[in-house]
Amino acid sequence: MGTIDNKKVSVVELRQLRYFFHIAELEHFGKASERLHIAQPALTRQIKQLEDEIGVELFERLPRGVKLTAAGHVFFAQTRDLLSQCDKMVKLTQQVGRGQSGLLRIGFADGVTFNKTFSEILRTFRQAYPAVVLDLIPASSLEQAELMSRNELDLGFVYWLPKGQTVESIQFEEEELMLAVSKSSSLAKRKTLTIKDLSDYPIVWFPRANSPGYYDLIVSRFERNGCSLNVIQEGNNESTMLSLVSADIGATFITESALRRKPDDVVFIPVTDLNAKLSVKAIWNADDKNPALKEFVSTIKRAM
Repeated sequence: MGTIDNKKVSVVELRQLRYFFHIAELEHFGKASERLHIAQPALTRQIKQLEDEIGVELFERLPRGVKLTAAGHVFFAQTRDLLSQCDKMVKLTQQVGRGQSGLLRIGFADGVTFNKTFSEILRTFRQAYPAVVLDLIPASSLEQAELMSRNELDLGFVYWLPKGQTVESIQFEEEELMLAVSKSSSLAKRKTLTIKDLSDYPIVWFPRANSPGYYDLIVSRFERNGCSLNVIQEGNNESTMLSLVSADIGATFITESALRRKPDDVVFIPVTDLNAKLSVKAIWNADDKNPALKEFVSTIKRAM
């Protein structure tokens, strides 16, 4: 590794560079002092200190005005680049502090992706804050709660609120649940169904551990009607379950927004006595200080 020797290191102040830049542009101390609103003697002293600090003359003094020396031309080019970089640095820092830039980590349950309001929120925020990088993370409601507890997620779109975890939340949508069946199914031509119609019918569902609340909601509706849920195949998300339905492995319950992505050989049928809805919620930690999060939450509230 390199080392720094004990020789004196030149210390140049940023304001001196700005003074030098304006004098070099105008080629005149008097005009620069007017632009900078600084008395000319004070400006002259600052440039003399700068020249003494770096050990070279930057200006050739003329009867009327000044012009850059050869060393001054080099220093001017470097100063222009440095000041431009400083201005960019300040602007970027201000943008991050105001939530106009930075990184926002957003989780979403599989079924939320085709929710119209969810799409509108993302589009509106992207148009308003193009400099904010959105890291979109697909994860179940439970997985999002775990990520949030480890501060690995700023905001999540979920169907179920995490138990035992204090989060802020907004409910912005409520979706009916419907039955998805293959067009080749014996049920496909029905306009409506009841739970008793589904007694012993093969069902494609997900492991209870993925979403206990959702799982128990459907099971309770079946039990209330004296039926049981005949799960013959499991899938981890709505996309997988719809693919299995398309192959006529069985039927599955699905949110109405999934109509926007259903396979051509799958039909959705209302189950009249199911009376089950899923609420789409946005959740976030109240102590998350990411400025972009505040702006994203405001976008959600406006969308509502």
